[in-house]
Amino acid sequence: MKKSRRKFTSVFKTKVVLELLKERNTLSEIAQKYEIHPTIISKWKSEFLEKASIVFETEKEKTKESFNPEELFKEIGKMKVENEWLKKKIRSLSLKQRRIMVDLNTLGVSIYQQCKWLNIERSGIYYKKKKVSEKDLNIMLNIDKLHIKDSSMGTRRISQNLQRMGFDIGRIHVRTLMRKMRIRAIYCHPRTTVIDPTKYKYPYLLSNLNINHPNHVWALDISYIPMKKGHMYMVAIIDLYSRYLINWSISNTMDAKWVVETVKEAVERYGKPDIINSDQGSQFTSDEYVSYIKGLNHTQISMDGKGRALDNIFIERFWRTIKYEKIYLNPPIDGVDLYKTCEDFIHYYNYERIHSSLNYNTPESVFKKIA
Repeated sequence: MKKSRRKFTSVFKTKVVLELLKERNTLSEIAQKYEIHPTIISKWKSEFLEKASIVFETEKEKTKESFNPEELFKEIGKMKVENEWLKKKIRSLSLKQRRIMVDLNTLGVSIYQQCKWLNIERSGIYYKKKKVSEKDLNIMLNIDKLHIKDSSMGTRRISQNLQRMGFDIGRIHVRTLMRKMRIRAIYCHPRTTVIDPTKYKYPYLLSNLNINHPNHVWALDISYIPMKKGHMYMVAIIDLYSRYLINWSISNTMDAKWVVETVKEAVERYGKPDIINSDQGSQFTSDEYVSYIKGLNHTQISMDGKGRALDNIFIERFWRTIKYEKIYLNPPIDGVDLYKTCEDFIHYYNYERIHSSLNYNTPESVFKKIA
C-alpha cells in the first residue's frame, strides 16, 4: 500500500522551531524525536527567523494595494523571465544544493514533480540520517581529546591510540567520525597544485605584527563541543592583546548568520577592531560574513593560511583550556547545562584567572585598563 505524504501544520512547525531555538537539544535529537529530516527543521528555522518581524507590522502596513490589471500582466511577464533564468541557474547547482531546495510540505506540487524539475532522485530526499550511537559519541570525545593534545595526528595514529585505550575501531571508522566532527590532521602538504585566487580568501595580516592595545586584533573560531548525548558548536571571539573573551555563543546548527550575529553583538558592546582574524571555514568566507566585516569602516579581514594551525594559536589555546579544565571534567547534559557551564567558566576566565603572559593579571583588567 502506498504511504501517504506527511503534512505539517503551521502550529506544529512553530513548536519544533521553538524547541530548536531553546538550544536544549541538538538538531539530530529533535529530528529523531519528531522523525523529520534535519535539513527540513533547519529550513523551518530560517523561514521562522526571516518572517518574525511580520508579527509586529501594523494593520496599515498589511493593507494590500487595489487590484490593477496592467500591473498584474507586468508581474506575469516578469515571473516568466525569472522562471527561465531560474531554470538555467538550477542546472549549475550541485546535487546537495538541489536536494535542499525540495519542500516536502508544499501543497499543490508533488515531491515527484519537484524532483523532476530539479533533476534529482527521490530516494535521496526520503533518506533519514541515523542518530549517533553512545559508543560513537564516546569515541568522538576521545578523538577530540587526542586532536587537541596533538593536532598533527592523522587517522592512523588516532586509531592506534584508541585501540590502546580499549576501543575496537579501525582507521576508516575514525576517518568517518573525524569528518563528522569537522576536524583533520594539520601538517604541511606538498605544494603540487596552485589554487586559483578567489574573491573570499584574504591574506594573513598578523605576521610580525606588534599588537599593542585592546581592539587591535580580534580572533574568532568555531569548535565542536561534546556532551553526554550528542554535541553542539561554540563560536568565540578573543582580544589578542588582553586574552579577553569578547563574546561567545552556542548553537546546534552551524551557519554564517549565527557567526555574524555574534560578531555584531561584540562590536555593539566593545566597538570595532582594527583587524579580525579567522580561518578559511565556510562561515568566514560566506558573502554574509565578508560583507558585514567590510561594512565596518577601517576593519581589515585576516585569514589563516591553509594548514596553518599556529596562525590562530590563541583561540585554539582557549578551546584546549575550556575543554580540559571544565567541559571534560563536567560533561553537560543538554544545551541549557552547556550554556551555564560555559558562562561560569568564561566569567572565571575573564575576571579571575590570572595569566603569566599578562604579568599575572586577569584579561579583564588588561582589556579595560586601556580600552
